[in-house]
Amino acid sequence: MNANRENTGLKLLKTTKWHDWQKDAIREVVENPVFLEPETHGKLEDLVFEADILFGSPSFSPELLAKSNTLKLVHVGSTGVDRYMIPEFQQSNIILVNSRGVHGTTVADHAMAMLLALSRGFHDAWEHRRQKKWDPHAQSIVNLPGKTAGLLGLGAIGIEVARRCKAFGMRVIGIRRNPQPTESVDLVLPPSGLDQVLTESDFVVCSLPLTRETRHLITLREFSLMKPTAFFINVGRGAVVKEADLITALSQGLIKGVGLDVFEQEPLPEDSPLWEMPNVIITPHSAGFDEEHAKKTFAIFVQNLVRFQQGLPLINQVDKELGY
Repeated sequence: MNANRENTGLKLLKTTKWHDWQKDAIREVVENPVFLEPETHGKLEDLVFEADILFGSPSFSPELLAKSNTLKLVHVGSTGVDRYMIPEFQQSNIILVNSRGVHGTTVADHAMAMLLALSRGFHDAWEHRRQKKWDPHAQSIVNLPGKTAGLLGLGAIGIEVARRCKAFGMRVIGIRRNPQPTESVDLVLPPSGLDQVLTESDFVVCSLPLTRETRHLITLREFSLMKPTAFFINVGRGAVVKEADLITALSQGLIKGVGLDVFEQEPLPEDSPLWEMPNVIITPHSAGFDEEHAKKTFAIFVQNLVRFQQGLPLINQVDKELGY
């Protein structure tokens, strides 16, 4: 699709209210922008049929977006875009942009916090606190120097996790679609090296996007390859892991514990066994949010407004065929 158009009158729709500082920044790069927002100008579902560009992550199906004859660009606030990978949207001419890179350090910090908590037995300490039980020797503590961290995915998040693991004296190995020497990673393998990474690792950190290739990539078979003393951390996408198999692996002692920020079904159902398992740390898909998240995402959006008007390649444009 030709993104060239006059630098006037772009209709910009946001899923929430436009802030004044956002409007001011946009007016610096777009002449006479038209700001659309729900409540003020109508229902979000109706406004997508007026807008040129949508900024934000709507809750309704992308199938509705695909029906718009005016919409040319959608910029979502997340890195994962699996929900947009439906035929109607993939086959449309709408450009999809994500916020890849915005979450790298924040999610890596979250993953590392889980890794440290698991290695120091904090999940045991939290249970003892609930029971008002004082036992200095009850926590199972793992020293990190010399241990192996296996990273499933070496994008912005994975590389930041690697740096942090290296700072703790760990050996770092990982897989990526296009294996190449990667900062702070001792061994980079193609996806076919998954079994080796799982077998050798003391901590496995998954930051993979959800695609056709990665859906249920980790099943009972893969957990069976891991050391019984190993921990698994997922800050990527929930459906990369077959959750029922994860529960089985924990129940059977195939792995020692997990840290989970993402799940197959969100919110995590109240009847999920994961809630009651003592060796599970749960956070509610919150790893990617910090006080700077909105500003960093918006900065990419403004840069892309300039590029869009000039017909230049966009930052973080998603390959709708690959799904990321």
